[in-house]
Amino acid sequence: MTMPKKRGTVRGPLRRALLAAGLHRRGFEQARAAFPERFGKPVRHFDPGEVGALVDTKHWPRSQHRAFLLDGDWDRVRVERPIIARTIEQIFAEGVPYTESEQFAHMVAVLESGSGEWNYRCESLEDIHAYFATLEAAFASIRDEGYRTQAELGGDRWDEIQVYLDRRGTLVIGNEGNHRFEMARVLGLTSVPMQLRGVHTAWARSCYDRFGPPLERAVRTGIAERAVD
Repeated sequence: MTMPKKRGTVRGPLRRALLAAGLHRRGFEQARAAFPERFGKPVRHFDPGEVGALVDTKHWPRSQHRAFLLDGDWDRVRVERPIIARTIEQIFAEGVPYTESEQFAHMVAVLESGSGEWNYRCESLEDIHAYFATLEAAFASIRDEGYRTQAELGGDRWDEIQVYLDRRGTLVIGNEGNHRFEMARVLGLTSVPMQLRGVHTAWARSCYDRFGPPLERAVRTGIAERAVD
Protein backbone atom coordinates (compact mmCIF):
# COMPACT_ATOMS: atom_id res chain seq x y z
CA MET A 1 0.00 0.00 0.00
CA THR A 2 1.29 3.46 -0.89
CA MET A 3 1.26 5.79 2.07
CA PRO A 4 -0.28 9.21 1.39
CA LYS A 5 2.12 12.13 1.33
CA LYS A 6 2.08 14.27 4.45
CA ARG A 7 0.66 17.71 3.87
CA GLY A 8 3.40 20.34 3.63
CA THR A 9 6.18 17.85 2.88
CA VAL A 10 8.53 18.92 0.10
CA ARG A 11 9.82 16.08 -2.02
CA GLY A 12 11.87 15.51 -5.16
CA PRO A 13 14.46 17.87 -6.67
CA LEU A 14 13.21 20.87 -4.69
CA ARG A 15 13.71 19.02 -1.41
CA ARG A 16 17.21 18.00 -2.42
CA ALA A 17 18.04 21.58 -3.37
CA LEU A 18 16.74 22.93 -0.06
CA LEU A 19 18.67 20.32 1.89
CA ALA A 20 21.82 21.11 -0.06
CA ALA A 21 21.41 24.83 0.62
CA GLY A 22 21.03 24.09 4.31
CA LEU A 23 24.16 21.98 4.31
CA HIS A 24 26.02 24.78 2.57
CA ARG A 25 24.98 27.22 5.25
CA ARG A 26 25.94 24.87 8.07
CA GLY A 27 29.27 24.12 6.41
CA PHE A 28 30.29 27.71 5.75
CA GLU A 29 32.33 28.26 8.90
CA GLN A 30 34.34 25.12 8.24
CA ALA A 31 34.89 26.16 4.62
CA ARG A 32 35.87 29.65 5.73
CA ALA A 33 38.42 28.28 8.18
CA ALA A 34 40.03 26.35 5.32
CA PHE A 35 39.98 29.33 2.93
CA PRO A 36 43.57 30.07 1.84
CA GLU A 37 44.95 33.19 3.53
CA ARG A 38 47.07 33.84 0.46
CA PHE A 39 44.09 33.75 -1.90
CA GLY A 40 45.23 35.61 -4.99
CA LYS A 41 44.15 39.24 -5.20
CA PRO A 42 43.03 39.20 -8.83
CA VAL A 43 43.34 42.04 -11.30
CA ARG A 44 40.05 42.06 -13.20
CA HIS A 45 38.31 44.61 -15.40
CA PHE A 46 35.46 46.44 -13.67
CA ASP A 47 33.23 49.32 -14.73
CA PRO A 48 34.21 52.51 -12.82
CA GLY A 49 30.53 53.45 -12.87
CA GLU A 50 29.80 50.45 -10.65
CA VAL A 51 32.02 51.69 -7.82
CA GLY A 52 29.55 52.83 -5.20
CA ALA A 53 31.65 54.35 -2.41
CA LEU A 54 35.07 54.96 -0.90
CA VAL A 55 36.47 53.28 2.22
CA ASP A 56 39.48 54.32 4.28
CA THR A 57 42.06 51.52 4.22
CA LYS A 58 45.06 53.65 5.20
CA HIS A 59 45.04 52.65 8.87
CA TRP A 60 44.11 49.00 8.50
CA PRO A 61 46.43 46.58 10.34
CA ARG A 62 48.76 44.51 8.20
CA SER A 63 46.73 41.37 8.90
CA GLN A 64 43.64 42.99 7.38
CA HIS A 65 45.56 44.01 4.27
CA ARG A 66 46.81 40.43 3.87
CA ALA A 67 43.43 38.74 4.26
CA PHE A 68 40.91 38.36 1.44
CA LEU A 69 37.80 37.50 3.48
CA LEU A 70 37.16 40.55 5.64
CA ASP A 71 34.90 40.60 8.69
CA GLY A 72 33.50 43.55 10.57
CA ASP A 73 32.07 46.94 9.65
CA TRP A 74 34.95 48.18 7.50
CA ASP A 75 32.56 48.56 4.56
CA ARG A 76 30.24 50.83 6.56
CA VAL A 77 32.97 53.37 7.32
CA ARG A 78 32.62 55.48 4.17
CA VAL A 79 34.83 58.48 3.38
CA GLU A 80 34.85 61.33 0.88
CA ARG A 81 37.80 62.52 -1.21
CA PRO A 82 36.19 65.38 -3.14
CA ILE A 83 39.46 67.27 -3.69
CA ILE A 84 40.78 64.47 -5.91
CA ALA A 85 37.64 64.25 -8.03
CA ARG A 86 37.41 68.03 -8.39
CA THR A 87 41.10 68.40 -9.27
CA ILE A 88 41.02 65.74 -11.98
CA GLU A 89 37.85 67.33 -13.36
CA GLN A 90 39.42 70.80 -13.32
CA ILE A 91 42.65 69.82 -15.05
CA PHE A 92 41.51 67.19 -17.55
CA ALA A 93 37.90 68.09 -18.30
CA GLU A 94 37.82 71.87 -17.87
CA GLY A 95 41.37 72.63 -19.02
CA VAL A 96 42.36 74.50 -15.85
CA PRO A 97 46.18 74.73 -15.41
CA TYR A 98 47.23 72.42 -12.58
CA THR A 99 48.77 75.37 -10.75
CA GLU A 100 45.23 76.74 -10.38
CA SER A 101 43.71 73.47 -9.24
CA GLU A 102 42.36 72.82 -5.77
CA GLN A 103 44.85 70.06 -4.98
CA PHE A 104 47.87 72.13 -6.02
CA ALA A 105 46.81 74.94 -3.68
CA HIS A 106 46.25 72.46 -0.88
CA MET A 107 49.63 70.78 -1.35
CA VAL A 108 51.47 74.11 -1.36
CA ALA A 109 49.63 75.13 1.82
CA VAL A 110 50.62 71.87 3.52
CA LEU A 111 54.24 72.37 2.45
CA GLU A 112 54.36 75.93 3.76
CA SER A 113 52.65 75.07 7.05
CA GLY A 114 55.02 72.22 7.90
CA SER A 115 52.08 70.39 9.48
CA GLY A 116 53.36 66.94 8.56
CA GLU A 117 50.11 66.12 6.76
CA TRP A 118 50.42 63.51 3.98
CA ASN A 119 51.52 65.42 0.90
CA TYR A 120 52.19 62.67 -1.65
CA ARG A 121 55.86 62.48 -0.62
CA CYS A 122 56.44 66.05 -1.82
CA GLU A 123 58.99 67.91 0.29
CA SER A 124 59.52 70.94 -1.94
CA LEU A 125 57.71 73.05 -4.51
CA GLU A 126 59.78 71.31 -7.20
CA ASP A 127 58.47 67.96 -5.95
CA ILE A 128 54.90 69.22 -6.28
CA HIS A 129 55.44 70.36 -9.87
CA ALA A 130 57.01 66.97 -10.67
CA TYR A 131 54.05 65.22 -9.05
CA PHE A 132 51.55 67.01 -11.30
CA ALA A 133 53.71 66.34 -14.35
CA THR A 134 53.39 62.65 -13.49
CA LEU A 135 49.59 62.99 -13.31
CA GLU A 136 49.53 64.68 -16.72
CA ALA A 137 51.70 61.95 -18.22
CA ALA A 138 49.47 59.24 -16.75
CA PHE A 139 46.33 60.85 -18.18
CA ALA A 140 47.91 61.23 -21.63
CA SER A 141 48.95 57.57 -21.60
CA ILE A 142 45.46 56.37 -20.64
CA ARG A 143 43.81 58.65 -23.20
CA ASP A 144 46.12 57.79 -26.09
CA GLU A 145 47.04 54.15 -25.43
CA GLY A 146 44.20 52.85 -23.27
CA TYR A 147 44.29 51.87 -19.63
CA ARG A 148 47.02 49.26 -19.15
CA THR A 149 47.87 47.16 -16.12
CA GLN A 150 51.07 47.66 -14.18
CA ALA A 151 52.25 44.30 -15.50
CA GLU A 152 51.84 45.66 -19.03
CA LEU A 153 53.65 48.86 -18.09
CA GLY A 154 56.47 47.06 -16.30
CA GLY A 155 55.55 48.65 -12.96
CA ASP A 156 54.81 47.44 -9.45
CA ARG A 157 52.06 44.80 -9.69
CA TRP A 158 50.49 46.06 -6.46
CA ASP A 159 50.18 49.62 -7.77
CA GLU A 160 46.72 49.21 -9.29
CA ILE A 161 43.41 50.82 -8.49
CA GLN A 162 42.48 48.81 -5.39
CA VAL A 163 38.85 47.87 -4.84
CA TYR A 164 36.80 45.68 -2.51
CA LEU A 165 33.36 44.06 -2.51
CA ASP A 166 31.21 45.03 0.45
CA ARG A 167 28.64 42.85 2.20
CA ARG A 168 26.11 43.50 -0.57
CA GLY A 169 28.54 42.85 -3.40
CA THR A 170 28.97 46.54 -4.23
CA LEU A 171 32.38 47.65 -5.43
CA VAL A 172 34.09 50.17 -3.15
CA ILE A 173 37.49 51.77 -3.69
CA GLY A 174 40.26 51.98 -1.10
CA ASN A 175 43.13 54.45 -0.73
CA GLU A 176 45.17 53.42 -3.76
CA GLY A 177 44.63 54.57 -7.34
CA ASN A 178 42.04 57.29 -6.72
CA HIS A 179 43.51 59.73 -9.25
CA ARG A 180 43.68 57.12 -12.00
CA PHE A 181 40.15 56.05 -11.14
CA GLU A 182 38.90 59.62 -11.59
CA MET A 183 40.84 59.91 -14.86
CA ALA A 184 39.08 56.80 -16.15
CA ARG A 185 35.73 58.33 -15.24
CA VAL A 186 36.58 61.63 -16.96
CA LEU A 187 37.46 59.64 -20.09
CA GLY A 188 34.20 57.70 -19.88
CA LEU A 189 35.88 54.28 -19.69
CA THR A 190 33.60 51.37 -18.85
CA SER A 191 36.24 48.66 -18.41
CA VAL A 192 39.31 49.32 -16.30
CA PRO A 193 41.75 46.86 -14.67
CA MET A 194 41.49 47.04 -10.89
CA GLN A 195 42.93 44.84 -8.20
CA LEU A 196 40.29 43.20 -6.02
CA ARG A 197 41.97 43.26 -2.62
CA GLY A 198 39.23 41.63 -0.56
CA VAL A 199 35.56 40.85 -0.07
CA HIS A 200 33.28 41.01 2.92
CA THR A 201 32.71 37.65 4.59
CA ALA A 202 28.93 38.13 4.36
CA TRP A 203 29.17 38.41 0.59
CA ALA A 204 31.38 35.32 0.45
CA ARG A 205 28.68 33.47 2.41
CA SER A 206 26.05 34.52 -0.13
CA CYS A 207 28.26 33.12 -2.91
CA TYR A 208 28.63 29.87 -0.97
CA ASP A 209 24.86 29.57 -0.59
CA ARG A 210 24.27 30.30 -4.28
CA PHE A 211 27.00 28.24 -5.88
CA GLY A 212 27.83 25.64 -3.26
CA PRO A 213 31.21 24.37 -2.14
CA PRO A 214 34.10 24.66 -2.40
CA LEU A 215 34.13 28.21 -1.04
CA GLU A 216 37.13 29.28 -3.12
CA ARG A 217 35.34 28.38 -6.36
CA ALA A 218 32.09 30.01 -5.17
CA VAL A 219 33.91 33.28 -4.48
CA ARG A 220 35.67 33.20 -7.86
CA THR A 221 32.32 32.61 -9.56
CA GLY A 222 30.81 35.60 -7.74
CA ILE A 223 33.76 37.77 -8.75
CA ALA A 224 33.38 36.72 -12.37
CA GLU A 225 29.76 37.91 -12.28
CA ARG A 226 30.85 41.38 -11.14
CA ALA A 227 33.75 41.74 -13.60
CA VAL A 228 33.38 42.93 -17.19
CA ASP A 229 36.33 41.05 -18.69
